[in-house]
Amino acid sequence: MSKRLVRLGLTICMDLLVLAAIVATGGLVIRFFGALASSTVGELLRPITDAVRLPLGLGGIKTPYGGVFDLDAAATVAAALFVEWVLAGVRRRS
Repeated sequence: MSKRLVRLGLTICMDLLVLAAIVATGGLVIRFFGALASSTVGELLRPITDAVRLPLGLGGIKTPYGGVFDLDAAATVAAALFVEWVLAGVRRRS
C-alpha cells in the first residue's frame, strides 16, 4: 500500500473520531440541561448520541439544571480525542 493511501486512511479515521467526539459532546450538553433533554429536540437527538457513547457504566452527576453530567459521554470524548491525537502523530511520521 502506498504512503498516500495510508495517510488518507489515517485522516479519515481521525475525522471520524473528531465527529464522534462532537456528537458525544452534543449528547453531554443535552443531558446536562434537563429541560433540553426532555424537549422534543432532545428526545430526537438522544438516540443518535447514545449510539456514539461508550457504555462504560460510570454513571452521572446531577446538575443544578435538572440534568445529569454523563461521565460515559465525557470519557468517550476524552478517549476519542486521545486516539485521534495518537493517529495524528502516526500520520505525521508516515
